[in-house]
Amino acid sequence: MERARTVLVALTVAACLPYLTLKVIWLTGGRTGIPRGSLLLDGGATLWVLNALTVAMDCVVVLLALALTRPWGRRLPGGLLALPLWCAGGLLGPIAVAFPLQAAQSALTGGADGHGDAGPQEVLAGWVWTLVYTGFTVQALGLGTLFALYVRERWGALLRSPLRPDGTRPRPAADRPSSRTFAAAVLLAVPTAVVHARDAVGHGGDNRITDATFAMYAVVAVVAVGTLLRSESGARTSRAPLWPTLTAAWIGSAVLACWGGWLLVGALSGAGRRVGQQADGMLELAYACQTLAGLALAAVMTRAVRRRAHALPPSPAPV
Repeated sequence: MERARTVLVALTVAACLPYLTLKVIWLTGGRTGIPRGSLLLDGGATLWVLNALTVAMDCVVVLLALALTRPWGRRLPGGLLALPLWCAGGLLGPIAVAFPLQAAQSALTGGADGHGDAGPQEVLAGWVWTLVYTGFTVQALGLGTLFALYVRERWGALLRSPLRPDGTRPRPAADRPSSRTFAAAVLLAVPTAVVHARDAVGHGGDNRITDATFAMYAVVAVVAVGTLLRSESGARTSRAPLWPTLTAAWIGSAVLACWGGWLLVGALSGAGRRVGQQADGMLELAYACQTLAGLALAAVMTRAVRRRAHALPPSPAPV
């Protein structure tokens, strides 16, 4: 198992290198992969700052891969790892779903329709999209597998606990603040799902797949967190483990919050238009609703997990 972890860490770190290399080249004035006439050539200070931010984000992926496998990582407080892993899962999750579908569509149709309304040839060379998004997909798979192994060892008892505990165990009661927060999150998630579903129908090619993926994650997040709440107050019992529902709630809420925030920053700063993303007042409002919905669902999920953790019987002391 340790050898497998070592291989996964090596793959994850290697997958970060192409993106980091390109970003460093661009930050230092290079134009590798940027065709003549690209909107990125006149990005200004805003685009430079966003490029620097994405370099820092990819460096965090490297640190997380190490933390999930090194002894010092097992001694870190759970909360210190949870937030960056939640963000990483949220940003990489849609790519891991959408990019393979886009690649398959490109192979079947004989060419991609582009990664934005402006088309990739006007923004970045086609090989850049392929190289970078392949790396992101490998990062998602590698980091996700390492995280699954980590939480199984550290919080396995919680993850294997039944979704609906039987009558012999103390059942955590859902509180009213969580129910109200969930209701607010649903109201915020509705325009998010509607806008992405509308764009999935109205757009073509890669954009259609991307928007359909976001709409899917919005539905998954709401259903999973709602299931967590119902399982706390329902009378029925179930032997189904907690981890599938919790995983869906974790990834779904993270995708809504993190991608909603990232798209909103791009729209408000104007940087999104330079990579072909069109945004108007309705889209900006949808991104804001998406971000708030994800944060609200994450808050409800966190409270539910804490209640369940406190309701678990104490682990036996080591002999």
